[in-house]
Amino acid sequence: MKLNTNISLENVMTIIVLIGSMTLAFGFMKAEINYIKDTLELKVDKEVIELKLDIIHAELIDLKEMIIEKENQ
Repeated sequence: MKLNTNISLENVMTIIVLIGSMTLAFGFMKAEINYIKDTLELKVDKEVIELKLDIIHAELIDLKEMIIEKENQ
């Protein structure tokens, strides 16, 4: 049995297309991972800001109550 060891244009094109598609697939995965990472960072930042605003709001309510108590005395 003799194997055909000639490299044809179709084989070269197939290899090029496979390498190109793998490169694109990995590129898109990397882009998607970066997008998810950026989105999570924005959510974390938003949660920290909301927590700080809640704390400031609670302190303002306490100050308001203290002012009202002093006015009543």
